[in-house]
Amino acid sequence: MSLITRYINKEVLISALAVSMVLLLIISSSRFAYYLSKAVTGELDAQAVLIIIVNLLPAYLSTLLPLGGFLGVLLTLGKLSVDNELTVMFANGVSQRQLVQMVLVPLSILAVLVATLSLWLAPETSRNVEEILYQQSHTTEFDSIVAGRFQGNIERQVIYAETISDDRQQLLNVFVFNRPTATASPALIKATSARQIFDETYQERYLLLKQGSRTDGEPGQLDYTVTQFEELAVRLYNEELEINITRGFTLPTLMLIGSDNADHRAQLYWRISLPLMTIIVSFIAIALGQVNPRKGRFVRLLPGILLYLIYLSVLTSLRDEMTKEIANADLKIWLLHGFFLLLGLILLFGPHWFRQWSRRGNINAPA
Repeated sequence: MSLITRYINKEVLISALAVSMVLLLIISSSRFAYYLSKAVTGELDAQAVLIIIVNLLPAYLSTLLPLGGFLGVLLTLGKLSVDNELTVMFANGVSQRQLVQMVLVPLSILAVLVATLSLWLAPETSRNVEEILYQQSHTTEFDSIVAGRFQGNIERQVIYAETISDDRQQLLNVFVFNRPTATASPALIKATSARQIFDETYQERYLLLKQGSRTDGEPGQLDYTVTQFEELAVRLYNEELEINITRGFTLPTLMLIGSDNADHRAQLYWRISLPLMTIIVSFIAIALGQVNPRKGRFVRLLPGILLYLIYLSVLTSLRDEMTKEIANADLKIWLLHGFFLLLGLILLFGPHWFRQWSRRGNINAPA
């Protein structure tokens, strides 16, 4: 491997990984904030938030690395163009085809990494996330209570306890806001203590409160009632999350092969498309990365990103069409890949092919 090849490979890989890490940080931060808000309200265990984010990273990376590779090539070749290094390379006998071969080495490494993530690691970790959420969905408000903190959903049930016994079996100085349905009047309950019980008949968990009062009525209205009680049972609600650990994106790739399920086939095509996309967009990036030094290295960055987003958005919509069993959606995915591959080849070699065709036309023209 020549010195210039090693230099280009290193620059492309460093740029691609740097861009991917920045994008990953942005996306994971937004998701972390979302799940952290769930933990604050008691809908998720705080310890589960970090585990969920870590398990989401492979799925995010499998989608971001193709874009990182695309931008890495654009930035690297843009820099080489502005510094006139590409001009020197071409003047010393490096052809367009040789440049493509140099750039395809690091992009092939990225494509293998994307294939590993999308075909193997991402489904495994996505299933872990779904299992964690499934477990959390069967956790009651009582299980997630922290002393001195209001926890729950303000639209349904909020529980506050000043202190909790060491064995976590009893709450002391308890406040409960309870609204069984959206149209029902809310109830404010205060009690000196409370503990969790399970009713075998109805297969439900209840909070058994002792020595307190219950106030029923809408806030700001004079129509309310106050009831003193020795004991009062309030049903504890489970967090209802839409969890299905058998969805296509959680299943191993081998289980998707040959499946007649529309969702499974769509997921299989999606997983195969991501590494293919990594290679295909590299041809477009090589063509767009060769800029006029006078116009700057970023002149084609925005058009390139727009072209990539069109590719990705159409691919995503076709995947959704496959899920909905729309006819020929799978064929359209292959046509989409073929179109962008042909576009990249035309952008790269089109001027050369046109010059060759023009020369042949001039040679064959009558004198």
